Amino acid sequence: MDSKGNFITVKPKDEVVAKYIDYYYFHTSDDPGFSRKFFFYPNYKHAITVYEGSEVTITHEGSLINPSDKKKLFAFYSINTDQNFKVELNGVFNKIGIVFNPLGLNHFSKEPLSEFCSRSISEFKYFGNDFTTLSQNVFNEPDADNKTNLLDAFFKEKYCGFDEVVVKKAMLEILNSNGFVKVEELSEGLGVNRKTLLRLFKKHLCSSVEEYKKLVMFRNALNYSQQMGEDASLTDVALYSLYYDQAHYIKHFKSVTKQSPKTLLSKLTKLGNQEVYWNFED
Repeated sequence: MDSKGNFITVKPKDEVVAKYIDYYYFHTSDDPGFSRKFFFYPNYKHAITVYEGSEVTITHEGSLINPSDKKKLFAFYSINTDQNFKVELNGVFNKIGIVFNPLGLNHFSKEPLSEFCSRSISEFKYFGNDFTTLSQNVFNEPDADNKTNLLDAFFKEKYCGFDEVVVKKAMLEILNSNGFVKVEELSEGLGVNRKTLLRLFKKHLCSSVEEYKKLVMFRNALNYSQQMGEDASLTDVALYSLYYDQAHYIKHFKSVTKQSPKTLLSKLTKLGNQEVYWNFED
């Protein structure tokens, strides 16, 4: 185990579940002296995070995790659209992450997302005791493949679909255009007015249309820069991500992260085999 803990990512095996859940991750440390702080940045892939045996404090900046004598579980759902979240991890911890594709969780919920996720970080209680039992079984299972099978079976059973066609089409257009499509074009193409489109985004994505567009541009730029490494200049990243120019990209990046791309991108650490990029403080 290294100084960042033991971090594993696993893709769902079930075909239906894999359409809506991008990956699971399992993050642990058995070192009582473990103490790290890290930041993670806006993403259009949202996650349920579950801790076992930890005292979790949610703040306006993120979360503080300390060991607890009790074997209790704490789950929360994070909708990270426009700010950095800071996580402070101390001592022994055991953590499950369930990372959904855009509109992923909506396919397992019969209620709109806004009904049970009112803040950027909300305690997650939607599935009730069923999810508590699942989480405990996953924590008790040492093998990552078996953990994945348990999670797949649970979400396959909970699958109920999502039939809000306007939101699905708008979201896909935003993703396909890398956030560059105009709201007016979306409204006209879908045959709904701006007000209706905004209401539907707030209801099912907990975001405005403009926020979501900017989020997609930012996150894809960050992912591309990390994948390409030193081979990608700021100009290359800006052009790939459809910013007007390098200055536009830098300005947007700084408005989100409070740092320039040149300062921050070199600090990011990739964990697991998916697009997980965290900034660990020294």
